[in-house]
Amino acid sequence: MFGMTREAVKDVAERAVRTFVQTFLAMYAPVVLGAGSLGGLLDLSVADKASAAGVAAVFTVLMGVVGVKAGSSEDNASVR
Repeated sequence: MFGMTREAVKDVAERAVRTFVQTFLAMYAPVVLGAGSLGGLLDLSVADKASAAGVAAVFTVLMGVVGVKAGSSEDNASVR
């Protein structure tokens, strides 16, 4: 994928999954914490929350590819 090593693809995929889960759970934080009004955040459906998390994960993938190409190692997505 994009001329990346297997280790780099694995690293980017792990970062994307982690970002998706973190964003999805963060969208539920106001509900769990009992927040009254946060600009309609509580009114979002599960699909809306999942799509927001998906967008964050896509940005993570893009930044990971940039990190592999511009970073100091071809095996991970860290930019140093």
